[in-house]
Amino acid sequence: MIKGVNRQIIEVTDTGNEYFERALLVVRPRFADTSPGRLHDEARRFVRNAGGYTNLRLNRKRHTKQLLMHAGSFGTVGALIGALIMLFIR
Repeated sequence: MIKGVNRQIIEVTDTGNEYFERALLVVRPRFADTSPGRLHDEARRFVRNAGGYTNLRLNRKRHTKQLLMHAGSFGTVGALIGALIMLFIR
């Protein structure tokens, strides 16, 4: 049985990902009458912003770096506030 014969499909060939050469996106029926240019722009934006698990290790490293930077920043600010409080208490 063939399903979805009357569906509109957008093919994105420039995925910007080394693992995938193209993406096929099925347009929702309520947006089928939208201009083709708008649909292609939305499809390209969706594919570019799609995360996925291809960079999971990189994301962990980036998350760890951000966590350390935030912890260091908050620690520094806390130490400065503590020193100012001690100055005013004396």
